[in-house]
Amino acid sequence: MKACVFKATGAPLEIADIPDPIAAPGEIVVRVRNCGICGSDLHAASAQTVQMPPGTIMGHELSGTVEQIGDGVSGFAPGDPVVVMSYLACGACAKCRTAAAVTCTAKQLVGFGEVPGGYAELIKTRPGSVFKMPPGMSFRAGATVEPLVVGLHGLRRARFTAGQSCVIMGAGPIGLMTLLWARFAGARAIVVAEFLLDRRELALKLGADAAVDPRMHNPAQALSRLTGAGPDVIFECIGEPGTMAQAITFAPRGGRITILGVSMEDDGFPPGLAMSKELEVNFSLGLEPGEVETAIAVLASGRITTDPLITHTVGLADLPRAFDALQHPTRQTKVMLEF
Repeated sequence: MKACVFKATGAPLEIADIPDPIAAPGEIVVRVRNCGICGSDLHAASAQTVQMPPGTIMGHELSGTVEQIGDGVSGFAPGDPVVVMSYLACGACAKCRTAAAVTCTAKQLVGFGEVPGGYAELIKTRPGSVFKMPPGMSFRAGATVEPLVVGLHGLRRARFTAGQSCVIMGAGPIGLMTLLWARFAGARAIVVAEFLLDRRELALKLGADAAVDPRMHNPAQALSRLTGAGPDVIFECIGEPGTMAQAITFAPRGGRITILGVSMEDDGFPPGLAMSKELEVNFSLGLEPGEVETAIAVLASGRITTDPLITHTVGLADLPRAFDALQHPTRQTKVMLEF
């Protein structure tokens, strides 16, 4: 099969011929139809402190059709349209049995060197990481389920409820997915902080009450002008060194911060300031099975649509160029590989 392969930090991805995966007992092979480029892919490919092994096939936001089923697998048939999640869990431990497989101690991440990912024609996975798509749901929408679930889990981790307000740092795909869920949950007010004008404009179209350039305006103060109070929650959806410290600066006394951005570098932050404000800071990884089912159902019903986030689609041959361009985005939001 053809795949797009990581070779070295800072080097462009390369197209390569890779042996087709074969489903062993308890495994499923899926033919990839769509796979999104995630910000964590970009961070991992450029990180200096955490380096992926050469030959890694990245990509963990994907949809496709069941190609091959190993012995012992039930509930799936060749041709089934499916969404594939971004990790493999053992399926047998206490965490897996209580739907908390994301904290399984034997968990392996898809697309970061442990398990080959979706920048390829085929991917091998396990039934616990595969979810059927309902009739009529597009493969493009299916490939947005994983980042949509990340946003949903972030809201749950933050205990965000109707009538509360928030600042969302970053209007990339994860920030915008968080915005969609915050609006769906009945947010009183939402302010998005984003450098790029096109992404600020998209955030406003998707339901933000204000979108500001944080180099010029403090988003927490912008929210206070709307509501008369500081944000209940700061969602950090950037994942660059320094953004945690910035979130602490924005947060009001007694506020909550939830970190969804994935930084691959060490990131110091001011603990004294966080303590003086008595902040609650938590980190969110996500992807509980019930959340996946919820995201699929909400997308299929049309209650939430991720279509406006998909600004570009590319074929496999053009993926290295598109990936490199996203290191310094201009008008792109969600760029998607499409077979």
